[in-house]
Amino acid sequence: MKVCPHCGQAFDDQTEVCSADRSQLLLIENESDAMLGRLLDGRYRLIRKIGQGGMGAIYRAVHIENLRICAIKLMTSLSPGKDDAIARFKREARNSVRIDSVHAVTVYDSGETDEGLLFLAMEFIDGKPLSRVIAEQRVLPIERVIHITNQIAEALAAAHALPMIHRDLKPDNIMITRKGSDSDFVKVLDFGIAKALTEEGGDNLTKTGFVLGTPVYMSPEQLLGEPLDGRSDIYSLAIIVFEMLSGRLPFEGDNPQAVMMKRVMSQPTRLRALAPSVSEAVENAVMSGLERDPNARIANVEAFASELKRALQSSTQMMGGAVTRSLEDPGAARDTRQWAGPQTAQTGFESGPVFTGQSVQGSAPTPGSVNTWAATEIRYSPSQHQAIAQTSPPASQPTPPAQSAVTGQPIAVTDQSVMASEPAVVSKPSRSSKGLLLGGAALVVLVIAAVVYLILPGGSSSGFGLVVKGAPAGSKIFINEKQRDASVVDGALKVAGVDPGKVNIRVSHEGFSDFITTVTGAKGETQTCEAQLLPEIDYNGAMVPIPAGKFVMGDDNHEPDERPAHEVNLPSYYIDKYEVSNSQYKRFCDETHRAYPPNPPIDPTYFTSKPEDPVLGVTIDDAVAYASWAHKRLPTEEEWEKAASWDPAAQKKRQFPWGDDFSAGRANIGSDHPLAVNDSNGDRSFYGVLNLAGNAAEWVDAPYKPYKGNQTPDPDYDKDDRVMRGGTFYHASTEVEARTSYRNHLPRVFLKGQSAPVGIRCVIPADDPRIQSLVRAGSK
Repeated sequence: MKVCPHCGQAFDDQTEVCSADRSQLLLIENESDAMLGRLLDGRYRLIRKIGQGGMGAIYRAVHIENLRICAIKLMTSLSPGKDDAIARFKREARNSVRIDSVHAVTVYDSGETDEGLLFLAMEFIDGKPLSRVIAEQRVLPIERVIHITNQIAEALAAAHALPMIHRDLKPDNIMITRKGSDSDFVKVLDFGIAKALTEEGGDNLTKTGFVLGTPVYMSPEQLLGEPLDGRSDIYSLAIIVFEMLSGRLPFEGDNPQAVMMKRVMSQPTRLRALAPSVSEAVENAVMSGLERDPNARIANVEAFASELKRALQSSTQMMGGAVTRSLEDPGAARDTRQWAGPQTAQTGFESGPVFTGQSVQGSAPTPGSVNTWAATEIRYSPSQHQAIAQTSPPASQPTPPAQSAVTGQPIAVTDQSVMASEPAVVSKPSRSSKGLLLGGAALVVLVIAAVVYLILPGGSSSGFGLVVKGAPAGSKIFINEKQRDASVVDGALKVAGVDPGKVNIRVSHEGFSDFITTVTGAKGETQTCEAQLLPEIDYNGAMVPIPAGKFVMGDDNHEPDERPAHEVNLPSYYIDKYEVSNSQYKRFCDETHRAYPPNPPIDPTYFTSKPEDPVLGVTIDDAVAYASWAHKRLPTEEEWEKAASWDPAAQKKRQFPWGDDFSAGRANIGSDHPLAVNDSNGDRSFYGVLNLAGNAAEWVDAPYKPYKGNQTPDPDYDKDDRVMRGGTFYHASTEVEARTSYRNHLPRVFLKGQSAPVGIRCVIPADDPRIQSLVRAGSK
């Protein structure tokens, strides 16, 4: 059965949209559950039950207005009419929103049903609880345990700082999901909910004496109903770490009551008695969190996590972990543009490539089969290949900020910097002590000079002040493209002495889209702006954000079908950072039982032997099917061209993704062999999207037709051809195809045995509810 998220009307499984309001229908997977299809509080439609616990059930739901997917926890531990408990529940739900950690689940909302059931609406986590991970693997590697523990500790530390205690920390409340390359990204659930369900003043005990929470992981003081602080959560975390390392619990017994009594009366089993391979230092770190007396227990959760990590590093065991490879600096490039299809193009065009060969599901071509390039024509006019050397850097560079002689870090001289001081550190002079003393004297002079500059007329009052709010920590501020030092004031970035008048502001942070705006200020004023930097995300592959705004589409100075240049305003969206690889497309084929694409003549085993190279030879229908399978879509022409061409800092269009000059080797054009999708050779756009100029051409979701206002006839307009963008590695390709406004087109269907060196890149709107949790997590 399917239901409409807005009106709740039921339909059969074959219907896709609601006949009343044309909304996309939602599949109800277990019709026997009476709650499914229900609308909670007039906002949340329940569509699937995803869990059941002692406090209630968890459902996947959708907000009927913004269509955001979320998880709804229905609390059934309280009967209707308990106004004091309901008030506490709502208060704790509001408090949980304040926890500032990417490892704490985001709570959107809370409320009460007509039947008196309390509910929480929170971000939907596509993962599995730590309890299932432990059940499946029993004992986890020490490196993995520390990685998971560090993230749990970060969430707890953020809560304890409020102050707020979890009170029911257990593996069931710790979700393991994937974010980027991290397959063990932690989200901690249910902060403060255990307290919300207790009687006022009774802490963890109800009037009937029943202990709320999970006794297996409770601290002794919690079992006794004593006042709690963050050390109680540390005890629970230590039990979880003990269990991950040994597959056992530090207290075991014939029944829960016996275990509870041991917790209060006895010492825990030593970790190495159950896990002999663990070092003594690691054992001591874990046991420091299991001290029965909270005053003897390690003081805070950060110290517990740090002690565990230090213990591992100091022991004979070596710590591992994933290493991310940073992109190399831009190098040099190449060019192309292809047609596929049996027909011959107009006269005057040069010949170009078409793949021929037979596609065999799950296998490479059989020995003796033929893969050749079928001759056809290329649509562009010949253009001479020229190698243009990259310009050398300017002779004069901005003077770097003053650095501390002790730390080597830039010194930001602000009002706060002269009021706060670090504790003095006394050490024996080294051989460089004279230099350090001189450096310290120079630092004093700089600080005095800064104070004089700030307090005397003509100092900070010579311009206006700029306050940038909402930028992630560590962001850089550029004013008229010159980086300025910024101080941190109440979580915002502050720049003093900005020249009066209209200035261009750019806020930049690695892994985020730049925020760009203009501000006008007069002498002595303070101007404020709210920076909105979208983070990079991993959603079925790395994706980079393209902020909302206008750009110039097309070009009046080149091919007739690129005209006229015109302004387009797009909402924000995410685009794949890399082309879709063979391994990604193979997974799609295997899961959907689709035929593999034919191998190109350059390599009869290309598809299966080059997993990180771009998939080639896909039709437009293949591309659409893949994008749908990946829960994305193909880019429009406008989206592709903005990601490739627009420089928002300069407010101008780039002729090539990297700039206006073509350099041989800058993109993989004409090399006769593809590159791995994450190898850009310098083919990188302003937004950080790779290989838009070369490697494989890419389908966009657009029929080949003229732009509005185009007066140049073309016999190929309005056929069933679809547009593709970018050049390829084929040897006949030139820099013409690398231009960001250049258009090519191919028929929707290839003749049997034919294909083209064209691949896929996908997009998804930034407001799509399926990625909102990733965007929010990355922005914190």
